[in-house]
Amino acid sequence: LDRKGAPDPWQPQWPRPVRLLARPERLDHVLAELPDQPPRRFTWRGSAHRVVRADGPERITGEWWRHAAETHAVRDYCRVEDETDRRFWLFRRGDGERGVTGDLSWYLHGVFG
Repeated sequence: LDRKGAPDPWQPQWPRPVRLLARPERLDHVLAELPDQPPRRFTWRGSAHRVVRADGPERITGEWWRHAAETHAVRDYCRVEDETDRRFWLFRRGDGERGVTGDLSWYLHGVFG
C-alpha cells in the first residue's frame, strides 16, 4: 500500500530477473494454450526447454505516452521453470484476443539466478 492506503501499482510479489537481456530474444517451437496460459515448452538458442512450473501472466502495456504505435501494445509476462530448474522471464506479444495488441509471438526477456 502507498502512503494514502491505495494498492501499490508495482507488484512486489512479481520478482524481476537478475539478468535482463539487452534485447528480448524470440522463442521458437512454443506450445501454449491461449488466451492466457504460460508456455508448456519452448526452444531458446537452439535448446528445448520443458516447463514444469509457471506463474503468470502479468500484463504490461505499451508506453503510449512515448509512442503512438504502443497505444494498444500488450506484453503478458510469465515466470517459468524448466526441468533442469532454470528459471526464465518470458512474454507473449498481444493479449491473445485482439490482433492489434500484438502478433502472439513469444520472447525471453530475462533469466533468474
